[in-house]
Amino acid sequence: MNLNLKFAFLVSLFSPLVIFNSKSQPVQTNGDTLNLTDLGREIENIISFNTTYSNFENIKATTGKKITLKAAPLVINGDTLDPKEIKTRGQTTLYYRRKSFSFSLKSEASFMHGEKTESLKKFFVLSLSMDRNYCNNRLAFEMMKTARFFDLFFSFCELRINGQSEGIGMVIERPEDWAIKKHSSPLIIRRGYNISDIKTGKETEKDEVKKYRSYYKQIYSSITKYEGDELYVMLSKWLDIDSYLKWLAFNFLVRNGDYTDEVYFFVDTGTDKFNIIPWDYDDLFSKSPHEGNIESRRLLGDKLFFSTEDLLDKKIVTDPYLYETYLIQFRELLEQLSADVLKRIFENTYAELYPYYSNYEIISKSTYDRYRDTNLIMLKSYMLSLYEQLIKYREIYLRDIQDR
Repeated sequence: MNLNLKFAFLVSLFSPLVIFNSKSQPVQTNGDTLNLTDLGREIENIISFNTTYSNFENIKATTGKKITLKAAPLVINGDTLDPKEIKTRGQTTLYYRRKSFSFSLKSEASFMHGEKTESLKKFFVLSLSMDRNYCNNRLAFEMMKTARFFDLFFSFCELRINGQSEGIGMVIERPEDWAIKKHSSPLIIRRGYNISDIKTGKETEKDEVKKYRSYYKQIYSSITKYEGDELYVMLSKWLDIDSYLKWLAFNFLVRNGDYTDEVYFFVDTGTDKFNIIPWDYDDLFSKSPHEGNIESRRLLGDKLFFSTEDLLDKKIVTDPYLYETYLIQFRELLEQLSADVLKRIFENTYAELYPYYSNYEIISKSTYDRYRDTNLIMLKSYMLSLYEQLIKYREIYLRDIQDR
């Protein structure tokens, strides 16, 4: 890595919205780079239900406790539906006034996202209460969809409870439903500090569960037994390693502060090995990873990598062969996310958010969220800054990879 790149990257860790050119001089954002404007989009999804006064007060409380609601009627995009269960979900977001919810219905609800429609019986509604200006998850999901390693349905919505707007949210397909029901995966694991968080299909046999638990364990045991191309071959037996490497590169590109335990491993029946479903992108363009920052910086030096909290990730960045293979995937990612593609994604995101921001009853609820008040001016300024930053660093990283 050349000195200019190294300096620019190190400064970016402490000033995440500052961009530097090849001479290490600040680059001012250019308002003409994006056409962020009202394209006539309308609010696509409205979810409304009534509940008891005590339930509503419990929803608004910031105690961190999960609750199950009694709700009737439930109306989604004009259709009256019977819920099986509605409950609050999440972890940190439970301490905010606006909550995320898990819905389970007796029949399917229809949702829209542009020209796409999706029918879901079970789904999440994310409050986006920790998503600055409500655009980060949307931007990340669309970029990953373009890079072909994310395919969950998602769309903005308004949530209304007892006749009052609860602000902007995001309807999103549950990862386990996408994997098990849509793609007939026998098993899905959410990565964490153990492998107890496993969901299986109804027809999955105990022997299959045992087999795939063994696959997952062998991913991690192999990193202590093998090196270089031999390790790559072994990992490829149990994991779509190229997709995983590209996902790591994406997390570096957008400086995702919290991704180690925000990924699902599901069994792809076409290959009989694990692939991934990324999750939770409200903490982008962070100064540093949430965990293991000092250790990460010591191990990484000036490598194009963000976090070494997970043992597999640490092995990838410290093994020369795996790191070079990672850079190949990083280059492919940067080529997929061209300047024109990024421009389209940012402009579409702004256009989708515009009708929600234009409704005072909806956007006024931002006062309860992590970043407090927001408005169209703040949204536009923030998105312009993010876009300029991505474009500049995309060029720098491409040049650095090509020079190797």
